[in-house]
Amino acid sequence: MSTLLSLSLYHTSFLPLWISILFMDIKSIVEKGPHLTTEIVGFLCIVISLSICIFIIFIALHTKIREGTILQTLVSVKEEKRIIAEYLLAYILPFFAFDFTRWDQVIPFLIFYLTLGFLCVRHNYLSVNIMLEIAGFRLYRCSLKNDDGIVTDQIVISHRRLNSFVGESLYLSSLNNEYKLDTRLK
Repeated sequence: MSTLLSLSLYHTSFLPLWISILFMDIKSIVEKGPHLTTEIVGFLCIVISLSICIFIIFIALHTKIREGTILQTLVSVKEEKRIIAEYLLAYILPFFAFDFTRWDQVIPFLIFYLTLGFLCVRHNYLSVNIMLEIAGFRLYRCSLKNDDGIVTDQIVISHRRLNSFVGESLYLSSLNNEYKLDTRLK
């Protein structure tokens, strides 16, 4: 997975938090709150960064879908559901711990955010991502068999419900060593 795609997926994982902060920023701007400059800068940073990240994800996934050439047989599949608790703890909990209307409270959040981001990107970690969910993708832990009969466990991101495709061949595009993208849309 490219670093840009990994960063974009990480950043958009915080979408509920960004929307909440945007709401608070807009409310504060309309009410002409005491930290108006902080609110305007925060609003612009979030809108611009989310727009760029969504564009990168859209381009990267459509590029990967077009180049799907790895043919593997689906041996077993299990939808990833345990990572929802991880998502809530890592991506939503910061909203309750920091006051985003004050710049001195944004600094500790940025330390948390950048540290977690560094670790996620460095280790190619992909958690539940609300942008992927909105786009109709799901994460599945699959056992896949290649042409040589070797079975490997990998995470497949797919538009389709893979539970009904056990025993069938999948056209996959590699995002990295662990993550594959099912290139068939429906």
